[in-house]
Amino acid sequence: MRLFGLCVAVWVACASAYAGVLPSQVLDTHAEVTSMRQKGENLYVSTSQGEVQIYALAGDVNLKLRLVRRIELPSYEDLFGSSFRPKVFNTDTNARGEILIIATGANGSRNLYVCKDENLEVLLENMSIAKALWVSQTQVLVALMSHEILLFSTQERRVVYQTQITQASFSDMAYNSRDSILYTSGESGVVYALDSKSGALVGQYNSINKDKVFTISFGGDRLVGAGQDKRLSIYTLQNGSRLVDAAMVKSEFLIYAAGIDERGEYIGYMSDENGSVRILRAKDKKPIATLEGISGVVNSIVFYKTSVLVSCDDSKIYVFSLQGVL
Repeated sequence: MRLFGLCVAVWVACASAYAGVLPSQVLDTHAEVTSMRQKGENLYVSTSQGEVQIYALAGDVNLKLRLVRRIELPSYEDLFGSSFRPKVFNTDTNARGEILIIATGANGSRNLYVCKDENLEVLLENMSIAKALWVSQTQVLVALMSHEILLFSTQERRVVYQTQITQASFSDMAYNSRDSILYTSGESGVVYALDSKSGALVGQYNSINKDKVFTISFGGDRLVGAGQDKRLSIYTLQNGSRLVDAAMVKSEFLIYAAGIDERGEYIGYMSDENGSVRILRAKDKKPIATLEGISGVVNSIVFYKTSVLVSCDDSKIYVFSLQGVL
């Protein structure tokens, strides 16, 4: 197969001589984890019980998590007046430590909050918000479930631009701060690259996934996508949007989650029905480890120094030490 004069390589992940790795720590959050995001020395954990838990990350080899803060979201009422703790979907944090939080609102809608120090403010409410990411100290990219992308100014409290990406529903997005490029995907399997400042489409990649992409992640110069079609897509990009290589890793099970380290050297993805996570070396797609002992459908894979943190649809966070492997 040829794409813009480039070869699309295919690898099949299979058993090899590497050993399985069991978690060095299993932390119970006592609430279902919906997503995790790492910023600096902290891990931000979203839960289904109206709470963001913030953990300090300590130790280069034997990584330990220590709970340092809880942020509680206000309850909401349904049409019958019953009160519920909101589900928190995801977070993001800027250099000033301001935390974006998306959580359930009334009548099935969602609200976007910003937490500054101890103050919680509503930025947008009663909308179908799926995800939000900081692109500067005062601007936020907001994705709606209808796959519209908004650039919102927190300083002026206004929408700078709004653009419809496709008619397919939104799945995920990732931000490349070096090149100011937003990557987003949905049910179609196509990944789109946008100039975050203008909302203009600057690239699209459709050679690998032919069905829904559950999650996407960006690191170094590589973009990875976790596909419902059991395909892991790996796109190598120049200047943030020009495609220079496309590769596919086939799995035997739906790939619900994928992650990549910030240098783009290692990739992790959910590789079987047991929730195991396969770790690949990005340059040659060679498997180097399998993370085992995870019970549930994986929703977040975070690389931190020589450790990998995994969460799934239960209350546990699994910490794996890959010292000597990564």
